[in-house]
Amino acid sequence: MFFLALAVACSLAIAVVFKVAERRDLDRTALLTVNYLAGAALAVALQGVDAPAELSGGLVALGVGQGVLFIAGFWLFALAIREAGMGLAAGVMRLSVVVPFLASWAVWGEVPTALQLVGLVLAGAAFFLVARPAGPPGKVGPPAPDGSPPAPTAGGRTVGVLALLFLTGGLVDVNMKVFRETFSQAAGGTTPISTFLLFVFGVAFLVGALAVGWTGIRTGRWPSRAAWAWGVGLGVVNYYSAEFLLRALERLDGTVAFPANSVAIVVGAALIGRAVWGEALSRANLAGLGLAVAALVLLAG
Repeated sequence: MFFLALAVACSLAIAVVFKVAERRDLDRTALLTVNYLAGAALAVALQGVDAPAELSGGLVALGVGQGVLFIAGFWLFALAIREAGMGLAAGVMRLSVVVPFLASWAVWGEVPTALQLVGLVLAGAAFFLVARPAGPPGKVGPPAPDGSPPAPTAGGRTVGVLALLFLTGGLVDVNMKVFRETFSQAAGGTTPISTFLLFVFGVAFLVGALAVGWTGIRTGRWPSRAAWAWGVGLGVVNYYSAEFLLRALERLDGTVAFPANSVAIVVGAALIGRAVWGEALSRANLAGLGLAVAALVLLAG
């Protein structure tokens, strides 16, 4: 349980770094770009890298798509923390396991158990409760001066951000499933998962670097020293969150480690957000987090 506790602590640290960065108004894209550079450098320093025996177009396309999803998902997670708070953002991020769950059922014929189906229903209910805006449903702002349609309120924007986070987080896991079933050594392929992840980290870094460079050239605003420092810290805890979880899986069954990891992150993020930053949670939000915990346990089988 020691390594599992360390994995949870690192995952919570990621959310805390995003929250601090938002409070300090740090460049979100620069933070993520430095994070992926630091994470990739740490992985190479500790593990080295083994080149795959062959490099197919499908593998490259999967890696590029996954790299884009990696940085987009983290960017949305940071935005969701600003819009909805740590607890709700972490809850939706964990609930995104529903997407690969459905893909495994539909594409790979992995039929769920009765309890997993109950967990799926609970997960759907949990998402709508967690993402429920504080204001009245459907409320919009006043019409724009030019007569264009009125803009949605913060509540509608928050729901949209959480929905995109849910979809993006789920697609990341679907792509990992595609890699494991098609290209990984375990499936008879030639590519170690560590090498694939390094490639994905590299793509995510390049996407972020292009965005930071374009913004800097266009506006003259370049990443601050604080963004570099917090980005390096984020890269370290991001790397070790995966490293410690893998170590925990060497000692614990996945049916124990995965739900325990997810539940601890959902509850821990909500408690930290409330205790440190005074993030308010409505009764619907609290009920949604409770359902999310139950759903994650049931979905783990």
